[in-house]
Amino acid sequence: MKSLASKIVATSFARLAFCACLVFGALAAPATAATSADTLSIWVMDNGLGSKNAMKRLVKKFYRETGIPVKLTSLSWGEAFRKITFAFADSNDVAPDVIQLGSTWVPHFAATGAIRPIDDLISKIDTARFLGEGLRSTHISGKPETYAVPWFIDVRGFFVNERIWSELGFEDSDIDSYPQFLGVLKTIAKSDMKTESGVKVTPIALPGKDDWTGQQCMAPFIWSHGGDFVVPSGKGYRSALLDSNTLVGLALYAKIMGDAQMAPHSLYENSSDNAEGFVRSERVFHYGTSELIKQLEFPEQAGGLANSSIAKDGIKVMVLPTGPFGRFSFMGGSHLALGNKKDTSKYALAEQLLAYMLRADNIDAFSRQVGFLPADRSILHIWNRDSRYSKIVAELEHSRSFPNIPEWGEVEKVLIDLSNSMGALFVNTKHKKQRSASLAKLVYDANAKINALLSYPDTLEGSERMHWAQQFFLYEHKEIYPKNVANIIGRNELPSADEFKDWLDTSKYLLISVGAGILVICVLVTCFRRRKK
Repeated sequence: MKSLASKIVATSFARLAFCACLVFGALAAPATAATSADTLSIWVMDNGLGSKNAMKRLVKKFYRETGIPVKLTSLSWGEAFRKITFAFADSNDVAPDVIQLGSTWVPHFAATGAIRPIDDLISKIDTARFLGEGLRSTHISGKPETYAVPWFIDVRGFFVNERIWSELGFEDSDIDSYPQFLGVLKTIAKSDMKTESGVKVTPIALPGKDDWTGQQCMAPFIWSHGGDFVVPSGKGYRSALLDSNTLVGLALYAKIMGDAQMAPHSLYENSSDNAEGFVRSERVFHYGTSELIKQLEFPEQAGGLANSSIAKDGIKVMVLPTGPFGRFSFMGGSHLALGNKKDTSKYALAEQLLAYMLRADNIDAFSRQVGFLPADRSILHIWNRDSRYSKIVAELEHSRSFPNIPEWGEVEKVLIDLSNSMGALFVNTKHKKQRSASLAKLVYDANAKINALLSYPDTLEGSERMHWAQQFFLYEHKEIYPKNVANIIGRNELPSADEFKDWLDTSKYLLISVGAGILVICVLVTCFRRRKK
């Protein structure tokens, strides 16, 4: 009997456990059951530290809320454009339902038919909460259809090493204008500041070799002097590289990039190398993405910068110098779009996922993990309370994006080639006049290529236009030194050999004129004495 009672008790507990499993399983299950045919796919890029885990959490949360499973695919930025293009070509069965696109990619993929209009979702998503500059790239210029929605913003920050800046005794107002900025760069170059490991600290580095962001770094110089890369013309666009205002800004950029004192490492580095030099506290300035701030929170084991030199020294966010037409920073970012697929059976589900990803709470959760600013204005005011981001948020008012034209992707490749070619030119050509002539030729060729891409008839006469452009690269830019320059480099410091050589090169015509004048005076004096005799 005792053994029978034990069996009855054991059986009862087993039944209770089974029922409990059913109950808890039902409670834990999603609201609606889903089959494998309902599985959605979303493609996103590797958006930095924390991005993959953040996306996994969002996808799991979506499944808990809706019961719709999602397959997450992460692409590198280097391969993304090509893979997306191939996925939507011919049979697009493997193409994603929801996709992340760089803001400048949206017009291209909209024009090719890879993504579909989302105008019916505008009210549901409430696009009025997004920044206007970000919304500009959600459609093709001149056309009303909306193809994407901003997800996060990549606004470039102008960073300075806080410890070095403080030790050198500079004030923020010392770089209000570009002449002042040049003066500060020259002052830093002549200082004897070194890192803890004995490496000489240099002012700044710009990407000049094997890079992909040259156009983003050139943009503030060009825009603040009233220029641009392309401008509207008639029913289309044309290259603006040979416009005078563009050349003024481009020449200033080239001056810094090719200067062996102000930016000695530029000709041998890309933008990632530039950032690493800044992280090692070997550069005073860095123009880069806002995610750098977030990386300071992650330990070295996780690929972060918490133990780096710059974490110890501190990062200070500065305001870019102001030019004759104001100050501007580049603003890019990423958008979310819906794939235009032959199989439309999951369109409604994909729209549900898109709306979920663009909810304010989900945008905020993702942005906080990756360190890029959220595109939603209702969240930005929260970020503005963080002193690390407040200046970057404020700079959104002075930010511009690239034109929302389908050809921009190809135009950008020309500009990237131009930037890298400038770096190669500076490595191989030291003479200023030869440099200026070669620079003019590079810009002239890039101008012609862009006009060909834009189907704009180029009627410029080559040799005359190149000679005209060359004068901008020969121009001597004004330098205004900070008030404390004497405390940093000393009052009696002689110019370096390179500076003296440049001075001789640029002043040779003046020296010839002065010499000729002295010769004339000597001849007159000699004649006068002979007459007197």
